Amino acid sequence: MIIPRRRKRDSFLPWAQLAADGVVIYALLWVCFWLRFTSGYFKSTLGVPDYAIYAKAFIFITFTLLFLVRYYGLYKPGRLLTFAAEAVNVFKAIAVGIVVLMAATFFIRDFTFSRTFLLLAGIVIAFGVSLARFLIGILVMHVDRRRGSMRNILVVGCDENSRKLVTFYKNNPRLSTRIIGFLDDRLEKGTDVESVPVLGKTEELPEYVRWRREVHEVVLALQDLPHEKVLQILCECEKRLVTFRWVADVLGLITSRMGVSYLGGVSLLSFTDSPLADWENRFLKRTVDIGLSLAALIFLGPLFLIIALLIKTGSRGPVFYTQQRIGEDGRRFVLYKFRTMRANAEKETGPVWAAEKDPRRTRIGSFLRENNLDELPQLWNVLRGDMSLVGPRPERPFFVSQFKEDIPRYMARHTVRSGLTGWAQVNGLRGNTSIEERTKFDLYYIENWSLFLDVKILFMTFFSRRNAY
Repeated sequence: MIIPRRRKRDSFLPWAQLAADGVVIYALLWVCFWLRFTSGYFKSTLGVPDYAIYAKAFIFITFTLLFLVRYYGLYKPGRLLTFAAEAVNVFKAIAVGIVVLMAATFFIRDFTFSRTFLLLAGIVIAFGVSLARFLIGILVMHVDRRRGSMRNILVVGCDENSRKLVTFYKNNPRLSTRIIGFLDDRLEKGTDVESVPVLGKTEELPEYVRWRREVHEVVLALQDLPHEKVLQILCECEKRLVTFRWVADVLGLITSRMGVSYLGGVSLLSFTDSPLADWENRFLKRTVDIGLSLAALIFLGPLFLIIALLIKTGSRGPVFYTQQRIGEDGRRFVLYKFRTMRANAEKETGPVWAAEKDPRRTRIGSFLRENNLDELPQLWNVLRGDMSLVGPRPERPFFVSQFKEDIPRYMARHTVRSGLTGWAQVNGLRGNTSIEERTKFDLYYIENWSLFLDVKILFMTFFSRRNAY
């Protein structure tokens, strides 16, 4: 039977990962000891330390790091993470562990531990554990395919979200999950959607789950079903020990995190607060914004001067272009950009978005836009506090007044500072692209903020060229 195979696999895999992580961490601690003290690559004024003391410490360090890896949810069998997301969590866990261990060394008086060793070990272990997990994932993927223990999903309803799920699982084969079919009232049985067959109508779900033992999970993608029908599907899945999930995308814009609070016996469902609701995270983000924007303004001063000269010699008009934008809490501020279009470009058309091969652009303006250089003056906005380095891109009041009426949850983007770059932009959602999709990505960023995510977005910005016009 396939279901017991899958359950055994889900029970065994976390233990295999735990054992592998432990072996990798312990082995790499020895490697780092050799690198730091006996390889000759690092100078040690204190000589080679007592080997026996470090050997005892390695056991404590290994268990400490394993505990933090577990704390970040990396041994949960039902948690589906891409390799990139898994690696980010590994780096977070190891970074926190190294900070804790460094702090602990201050309380050890009879022996001095090398903090350089701990820092080196943290970097090597983070990469080592991530690589080991990647290789284990590849191995498990091949074993799952040979043993027939893939996780099979049946999707009720075939829409844009369903197609995205198909694409996601196809692009992440190491998750060992596949969509085996759709149930949909609008499509004929036997029709293929993204190479996945339509198996029948939605009313056939109870019978299908009852007799097809290969179904591990049912995903409900329909948004207009009556509550009674949803409850019926849920109960049918529970009776057959089949996992039930519901695409939480009412009106297309509810994102990942919901919370439940209980008041007087009443369950209240609400959107959970962003991590940026905590003052510590806001302070950390603002500190990074000030430090990096100030350093960038100083370092890029000569580049600013060169761009200014090219703009002035290329066309008549000012070097900088200013616009009113809507930022955090709906406040208006003046945004600065290098001018990339001819002067008074919107005099006849009114507020419109730039388009590909826009005839209003100047020659140097096209180059600046394609290489994301026109946004550099917004470093001043970041330093002033109007914006952040990373966040939802600010929009003009004219468009905001339209979108807040037409796009559900659009104004939720304004609960944090606007960004010079953002999660939507590095994924190609810029310019004349879907506002609904852009809002989804912005809300995902707000609800899943971390300093690591900001660093990732800043790094991706240097290589993001899609729809840069």
